[in-house]
Parts: sequence; C-alpha cells; structure tokens
Amino acid sequence: MRLYWLDLETTSLDPSTGSILEVAVAVSLLERPFDVTDAMSVVLRYPSVVDGAPDLDPVVLDMHTKNGLFVECRYSLLGVADVEEELLKLVPEVADREDMPTLAGSSVHFDHAFLRAKMPRLAARFSHRHYDVSAVKLFCRSLGMPKIPKAEAHRAKDDVLESITHARYCTEWLMREGLRRGGAPLGALR
Repeated sequence: MRLYWLDLETTSLDPSTGSILEVAVAVSLLERPFDVTDAMSVVLRYPSVVDGAPDLDPVVLDMHTKNGLFVECRYSLLGVADVEEELLKLVPEVADREDMPTLAGSSVHFDHAFLRAKMPRLAARFSHRHYDVSAVKLFCRSLGMPKIPKAEAHRAKDDVLESITHARYCTEWLMREGLRRGGAPLGALR
C-alpha cells in the first residue's frame, strides 16, 4: 500500500465555500513510511486575490499574505481541474480496498474533505482510512511524550515535511519509551 503524504492550503476551513490555494504531496510505502519521494508542490490560481479578496477571513488573508502564497496564486496559471489531472497520473486506481492509496499527514481528514469537494475523482482513489499524524501525536502525548512544537509555516510542502518529521519523532519516542520501560521495541512485535 502506498501512503500519499498530502497537505493543502485553503482559503477557509469549509470545503463547500473555500478554495484550494496550494497542494503538496510526497509518496512512500506503508512499510517504510518515512522513506518518501521528493515532495512536489503546486500553487493554484486564485483570482480574488487581485481584487483584494474581500470574501476572505482576515486571519487567512493575513497568513497567506505574510507567507507569500497569495502573491504566487496571483501569477499561477493552474486551476483545480489542471492540478487534479496531474495528481490523477500520480495516484493509481486500485480495485482491492485493502491496497487503496492512503492519505497521510496532520489532520489529513481536513484535506480529504477538500479533495472530495474540489477534486472528487482524485478523492475517490483514496481509502477512507487515514495515516493521521495528529492522532499519533495525541496518542503519544497521552503516554507522556512532550508536545512537539509546530513551525506554523502554512505552506503545503513545509507542512508535509513537518508531518513526516513529527511522525518519525513519535515512532522513535515510542520505541525508546518501550525499551526504557522494559517492553519490546515496536520492530520486535512483527
């Protein structure tokens, strides 16, 4: 099974009214989740930026103005349909539900909801299951792991790479903690 580490930057938290501004994806195998391909990132056209984006939440407008995403959106020639077509080439159709490509990332259910609303053919290729780093971090914190600081870049590629780093940190912490407590390392459980 392949994991598709994915992050979207959007204009809102609501897939029914928001737009996708940026997509980043990296691919790995479930058995080697941190051995990923180079992350690719694509910025989408967002014409409202040219008009001052009066429909945007001020927090989103400030965030993506400061990180430069809106400037890049202004000059992008790619729309949602263009990006979905390219991503369909990357994500195969798989008939066996157990082997369907799986989305990975932090709170990746959010991204999947946007894909369902804006790129439904792509969304349909992914399993209903998620490799959710936010849930893994919460689980580890419940066992005593310190909170991992977030960079808050709010750029898709940076956020994908941070999700991978955080998932790797949790795995290493769980293995160390298991050994420290006299338990078997996770690798020994196979």
